[in-house]
Amino acid sequence: MSKFWVVFKREYAQVVKKKSFIIGVFLMPVMMGAFIVLPSFFVNATTSKTEKLVVIDQSGLNIGNEFRESLNRYKLDDTTRYCYEVKQVFELPADDSLRFTVLEDSLRRLIANEELKYMLVIKRGAHLCDTCVYLVTNSDKFRTMSRFENRLSDILSSVRLEISDVNLGVDSVLNLTRRLSLPTRDAKGESLPFLVKYMGALIFVMLMFGMILGYGQMVMRSVIEEKNSRVMEVLISSVTPFQLMLGKILGLGAATFTQAGIWVVLGAGIYTMKGAFNIDASIDRLIFNPAIVIFYVLFLITGYLLYSTVFALIGSIVNSEKESQHFIFPIVMSMMLPVMIAMYIIQEPMSTVSLVLSMIPFFTPTMMSMRLVFVAPTLESYSILSGILMQASIGFVIVVLTTLGMIWLTAKIFRIGILMYGKRPTFPEIVKWVKY
Repeated sequence: MSKFWVVFKREYAQVVKKKSFIIGVFLMPVMMGAFIVLPSFFVNATTSKTEKLVVIDQSGLNIGNEFRESLNRYKLDDTTRYCYEVKQVFELPADDSLRFTVLEDSLRRLIANEELKYMLVIKRGAHLCDTCVYLVTNSDKFRTMSRFENRLSDILSSVRLEISDVNLGVDSVLNLTRRLSLPTRDAKGESLPFLVKYMGALIFVMLMFGMILGYGQMVMRSVIEEKNSRVMEVLISSVTPFQLMLGKILGLGAATFTQAGIWVVLGAGIYTMKGAFNIDASIDRLIFNPAIVIFYVLFLITGYLLYSTVFALIGSIVNSEKESQHFIFPIVMSMMLPVMIAMYIIQEPMSTVSLVLSMIPFFTPTMMSMRLVFVAPTLESYSILSGILMQASIGFVIVVLTTLGMIWLTAKIFRIGILMYGKRPTFPEIVKWVKY
């Protein structure tokens, strides 16, 4: 046991004492925050200059001019300039196809040369057929598309009402038929914003992914380096292969949770200043939810042990990092699965598909953590014998049993593989090592 602790302390110190560890403690949260926040920031970012557009109106209903006037409500941040400038509204007869073609081609060239941003085409029958209105542009800005759609929808609705037999004013009908923004509440009668749950689930999963994958690969690299430098032969003369393997896994695991502990302290400091950072108060239902916190820690520990054991196995049978890349890809994909199918999981966290996938041991840590974020805040009682908590408990047991099985399998392969050089062993050879 004393030899195991020597390996444990050596592996732990090699990581924690490096400057890169300290840099990573602060850099990784910053990078993760940037990956999560920046896409939303750029999607919602406002332009700093007025965008130019023209309208070709063949409807005969004066829709183009009404559209131009409706855009005056949108102004830039300085509140003095408009977001959009309609350079001209071309009103053409619906049957003048020649002039329309010539005009459209010339305006398309202006858009291609970036002299013009948008061209809106309104054909005859626009109030009857949605395909009679289209926008020509090389830019797909979500905010602009939404604004144009809203303004055109109101204008076309007004046209339909004016030519109908409804005995009410247009404004009155539009007010009576306005859209509803439907708020939602959970079974407890409380409202937890979707964005809070989504961002919480994404942060939890990405933290687990980064820590397990990053430190798991360190285990693999350590084995490969010591194997190629023949240091492994010296180590094996002093400790058993099992003690060496377990010392590496747990030593680097201790470094992993040292980093996690520092993040918790930093996060607690930021949370105490949540008013200054404008943090939604409803986040308390996630970070202080006992079911989420307890199971997240358990899945983080068992997930690290499971995947790092697999990485140790890979390191023992390959001769270089280049060879190991073929094995790493499926591991990365198994951990990224919850992110890839996140839109389904967050809509149906208790579905059969979500349940089955979260019971597959290599998917369980990340998949179950995501499901817990969406379901646990709605629990009225924390019964370990029912619902999501029972499923999480079963998933935890499955991961523990799978981890023990992987440790046994890896120990069998590790004791021979770390002393094998040259050609990578074939699958039949590895089977013989297990039976030996």
